[in-house]
Amino acid sequence: MFTAIVREFLFSLNLETSTLIRLASQAAKQGSPLARQHFLIRKRGTYMRTLKVAALLFILCLLPSSVLANPDQQTNQASLHLVQKVYLEELGTSPEAARFRLLLEEKLTQKGFTVIDKPEKADAILSGALSVTPAGIYGGATDIGVTVQLKTPAGERVWSGNFAGQTYKIGLIASLKYTDAVEYRANDLAKRLRADWEKSARAAGVKINK
Repeated sequence: MFTAIVREFLFSLNLETSTLIRLASQAAKQGSPLARQHFLIRKRGTYMRTLKVAALLFILCLLPSSVLANPDQQTNQASLHLVQKVYLEELGTSPEAARFRLLLEEKLTQKGFTVIDKPEKADAILSGALSVTPAGIYGGATDIGVTVQLKTPAGERVWSGNFAGQTYKIGLIASLKYTDAVEYRANDLAKRLRADWEKSARAAGVKINK
């Protein structure tokens, strides 16, 4: 979406600049030196303002999805740190959902959680759904959306999150979309869950083992 906005804005920038140059040229041929100077000042000022806005839109386009998406996470700080063993429910029937679940299991294990095979043995159960929006006709990154919630066996929700948005990495020269959007989203979810878990642990005075 941001890519399309930037593309359209830059197109408008090109049209406006061309128009200003044409007007300045006409003024140079028909008007006084003062009129010529007035047109040149307006052209320069408009161009710089437009360029600044275009640059801002371009930067927004390159921001990581986690910033743009602004996941809505609700954390029960009083009990999240008690969760160590997690059971992962199915997150959909698509091949991407099955692969995401396997990758999420790996990422959660790397973050210090224990993923088990039976819900009755778990401290909490993670459920949700995954959606995949392919790149449009104009290209761009694939949009992987994940909505999850973490509940205790008694049904108390201790954490939730909504992760969506195109996945990009910021580079010094150009922006490159993440080579594996499914893995990126799995890692993003595990990282954020771990971060909130640590906040809960610190609030409860629990020592965190790195």
